[in-house]
Amino acid sequence: MRIIPAVLIIDDDLDHARIASLVLRTLAPDVAVEICHEAGGAMGALEGQPRGALILVDRLIAGVESFDTVVRMHAARPDATIVMLSAALSSIDRAYALACGARDALEKPASLAGWRDLLSTLVEVAGAPLTPPVPSGTRAA
Repeated sequence: MRIIPAVLIIDDDLDHARIASLVLRTLAPDVAVEICHEAGGAMGALEGQPRGALILVDRLIAGVESFDTVVRMHAARPDATIVMLSAALSSIDRAYALACGARDALEKPASLAGWRDLLSTLVEVAGAPLTPPVPSGTRAA
């Protein structure tokens, strides 16, 4: 399994961003974590991320939906694993986030233990190879 090189958190809720950052630093202490609090700075922050970074995007930033940001981020950096997070996420929101290029869309946890479980899973998912390895002795199609 590969290790994610960095995590970018894009969230205008300072408490949620700090909680996610602190939990990530306990789960993966060698992984760089950056926080961006404004949608306008998201693309610039994304440019500075290494290949294969995990990007956590809040669904609403300053009252504006982040779906267009996800589209732009996915187009600019298809190597990044983009996950949309929200305090309230409908099945329609989740489907739309996936259609926009997010790898997943999930509700933000209400407890510290919930944040740890969620972020632990995301670190594992983002760290897994995007395509299964080809068994030795066979050729890729």
